[in-house]
Amino acid sequence: MSALAETQARIASITKLRTVVGAMRGMAAANVQQAHQALEGYRAYASVVGDGLARAAQLMDPRTSLSPSRRTGPLARVVFSAEHGFAGAFAPRLLDAAAPAADERLFVLGSRGIALCEQRGWRPVWSAPMASHPAGVPATARGVAEALYARFVDEGLSGAEVVWARPAGSADFTVERRTLLPFDFSSLRPSGSGSPPLANLDPARLVERLVGEHVFAELALDALESFVSENAARLATMESARVNIDDKLRILSAQERSQRQDEITAEVQDVVAGALASQAAP
Repeated sequence: MSALAETQARIASITKLRTVVGAMRGMAAANVQQAHQALEGYRAYASVVGDGLARAAQLMDPRTSLSPSRRTGPLARVVFSAEHGFAGAFAPRLLDAAAPAADERLFVLGSRGIALCEQRGWRPVWSAPMASHPAGVPATARGVAEALYARFVDEGLSGAEVVWARPAGSADFTVERRTLLPFDFSSLRPSGSGSPPLANLDPARLVERLVGEHVFAELALDALESFVSENAARLATMESARVNIDDKLRILSAQERSQRQDEITAEVQDVVAGALASQAAP
């Protein structure tokens, strides 16, 4: 294969790669846009549930303690990691913040995060795919909530923490970490003022149900924020790859023109040399 043909083959290959990168970039951008549109709704939902729980707690008998009972079981740590690759250091940063101690139980969401756990020699007690679309966030949150409640019953967990990524700007994120369970009622502050709400359920039962709803709302919001952060990181990675590919294509295109000119020059020289040789022949 000539140097020109080899260069042309490389240009064709890199052009195909640019198409793939462009498609991944477009998908990541669409996911970020859709998820950002949903974020305010999820935040409002979590706020409303939290406010309802604070007001429902006012219905409880003052002699009833809402402080969580102390448990001695292992701690659970939930990590909302990446479902796919090509997101830079997104998944490693989350796992660095979630490194489990020997007596802790790791719950990992995201196929990429699960693979990295295996590389680090970590053994999650539970794992599942991360939502790959904003519409899949509720099912993701419901799955991890059910897994946590089951482990609380079966293993007597002492509590649960969540590690997730919160968007910070167009492409960056911060790794967040907070206690999810046992629920801290001291953090509740009802909005506004007024009398406690009317309720048809027993106050203790109402509070119990609202705690479950609040846990689900928080998990769903954390999952969506991690989803936004993952796709924003992938979008930035694909944009950087696209710029590098365009630079490479410019270099190869210039090289192709030069090689094509060299081939034309060589062919002209061969023709001239042949003509001169025929003229010099007796």
